Amino acid sequence: MLFLHAGSLQRVQDNHHPNIGRMLQPKDFSRLTDTLAAGYMVGIDNDGFHGVNFEQFSRMLGRIRNELWGAPPTARQLLHHAAKQWPTEGEASPLGPAPSPIGEAPENLLWVVVPDVVANAAETYSWFQWLAPAMSDLPLAFAVQDGAGDVGIPWDAPNLRCLFLAGSDEYKLSKEMADIAAAGKKRGLWIHGGRCNSFRRARHFASIGCDSFDGTGASKWPSKVQEYLDWASAPAHAGLLV
Repeated sequence: MLFLHAGSLQRVQDNHHPNIGRMLQPKDFSRLTDTLAAGYMVGIDNDGFHGVNFEQFSRMLGRIRNELWGAPPTARQLLHHAAKQWPTEGEASPLGPAPSPIGEAPENLLWVVVPDVVANAAETYSWFQWLAPAMSDLPLAFAVQDGAGDVGIPWDAPNLRCLFLAGSDEYKLSKEMADIAAAGKKRGLWIHGGRCNSFRRARHFASIGCDSFDGTGASKWPSKVQEYLDWASAPAHAGLLV
């Protein structure tokens, strides 16, 4: 698995390893272009565990787009991109001719997590339906929260690239979460495990098919980064009783 470290680019480089990438968030967004150019995989979270700061998140989106393309997309470009189609030539349309396409994000920009509500699948799904079309120029992650089995997953959302396994600790370990992760893998989505701060949790995420995980412990105590990388690179069948 890949360990996405929520630290500076310098710290990621100091701990260079085949299994390290970088996690960015609104509160500490920095050097995206340099990180991508250095070849590291990058995931971008919304920093919403205690509630999303939409003003801060919006500023971050603007910075992402400016760094990638030099300017944000127009509303018409986003509408076109999210709809995946435009009225055909000769067909009457109040929208006019199709706008120029939006540039492709670099392949190592894995995803940006659409704002979500912790442990609440219904509100998270509602927020995603509202916000995802305005973010569909970027590779998107949907946060899987408690109750997602009943509420559903927006499988067909434009530019959905990742399922971000979130929610309560109990829900993360549930069969429902494992089944959702498996369904996402079958559809070719990246699977990311959120808030992983133990070897046992890392092994569980590996066992249900996660491609990456993050953990705040290594951000609070940088000396632990190598320990997290050991978890990331351990064989999937490694024993849990350690």
